[in-house]
Amino acid sequence: MHTHKHRNIIIIGIVVLAILSAVGIYFFSRHAPAYSTAVVSRRNITAIVRTDGSIVPDQISSLSFSAQGKIADVRVHAGDVVHKGDILATLDSRTIQAQLDGALADQASAEAQLSKLETGARPEEVALYSQKYTDASSALIVAMNNAYLQTFDAVTNKTDSLFVNGNSVNPTINIRTQSQTEYSNINQERVTLRDTLSAWKDKLATTSTSTDILQAMRTATKNALISAQTFLSDLSSITSNLSTGNSGMSATAISADMTIVNSANQEITGASNSFTTADAAWSSARDSFTLENSGSRNEDIAVGSAVLSKAQASVEGYSSALAQSRIIAPFDGTITDVNMKVGEVVVPGLSAGENIGIISTNLYNIEVYVPENAIGAMNVGNSANITMDAYGSGTIFPAHVYLVSPAETVIKGANSYKVTLRFDQIDSRIRSGLSVNAVITTATTSNSLAVPTRALITRDSQKFVLLKAVDGSFDEHAVTTGITGSDGYTEILSGLNEADIVASFGTQNY
Repeated sequence: MHTHKHRNIIIIGIVVLAILSAVGIYFFSRHAPAYSTAVVSRRNITAIVRTDGSIVPDQISSLSFSAQGKIADVRVHAGDVVHKGDILATLDSRTIQAQLDGALADQASAEAQLSKLETGARPEEVALYSQKYTDASSALIVAMNNAYLQTFDAVTNKTDSLFVNGNSVNPTINIRTQSQTEYSNINQERVTLRDTLSAWKDKLATTSTSTDILQAMRTATKNALISAQTFLSDLSSITSNLSTGNSGMSATAISADMTIVNSANQEITGASNSFTTADAAWSSARDSFTLENSGSRNEDIAVGSAVLSKAQASVEGYSSALAQSRIIAPFDGTITDVNMKVGEVVVPGLSAGENIGIISTNLYNIEVYVPENAIGAMNVGNSANITMDAYGSGTIFPAHVYLVSPAETVIKGANSYKVTLRFDQIDSRIRSGLSVNAVITTATTSNSLAVPTRALITRDSQKFVLLKAVDGSFDEHAVTTGITGSDGYTEILSGLNEADIVASFGTQNY
């Protein structure tokens, strides 16, 4: 009896011990996980992108003469600091000066003619001026036809080599442009110029030499020349921006394209000058003939004033040509190259290498490349801290994002985007070509809820944390996140409250 009772007590004890062990295991597994924890707290968060690059001048230009002539004076050397408007070199301008003197004489004649308005014209004088007007009209028609042929040759036979289907309704430039806008504009300009040349040709086909017809021809000629010069100016800008680094072209190919554009530009400039001279002579002959036929003193005075205005315009034109015989600094800068000598003959489009290089002195940019996964956070105006190998990591130069390239650049098989930064302050220590390290701030928050970034779990684009419950257990809890800072913390936009405790998966408890 005693033995049976003792056996029952032992069995009950074993059962109780088993139950207590199961409860202990359950409690331990629920309430004592091996998690390090962190407290949800408020802090300031700063997101940054680190990259490197180099310093480049804000402005760089290669200057050359746009007119033909012999170099008379070179006033600068490599390393010289110059200011905007300084004369850097000049051509022998004696021919242009002589033309200007002639225009000044015409102006004096117009002034004298205006003083004779009180005297009536004699029949023989009227006949003389009529013949002069007829001759000037014939010369103007010849000049306009020659201008058309030269312009057509410059555009179609020269610059169309830079296009695919140039003289069509759908031309496409086949060299690199600086932007999609520049690409679209130059193609549209070529289409417009095609139509302009066609309309010009139709106007010149008219056989009548009446004043109204000549006026229509003159208008068509002026408009076409302006359109062609604008087109070539924009094309010149595109070719002058080409380099072996940004175009995939060799230096020889780039030089050949620039020569084509310069040659076409020279041909159209010559056509424009010849037309302008003939047009001025026609206008003067017409005005003089009108003046001689005028019977009203008031009308005589008005016509005489117009003749004088034309003469003054001619003076201004030659004065402008005289100014073009000089190379003038377009901005404050430092001379980098001087590739010309006194006595050399310059022929635009044919003379190679005769130029003066200049870079901006005080204004510099930083060019860096940002990987594809960081470009979305990059915005114009983002602040940056720049350090240079030349001055050590302790010397910081403040800057900001100035331009974000819309086009990718493939670097080592991966897409990157060029970001241009600009220094906030002028500093004499900044030099072109120096290597830099850039820390760009892309976003900041103040007093935001945050958790350690290592506490976040990502599943199917959703973010979770393991949130500690009152009973000590940890359960998955969905959260919405903001920016991730450089200090290892991520902003929490929703899903948690201040002082919540989450698993941090680290080695330190908070």
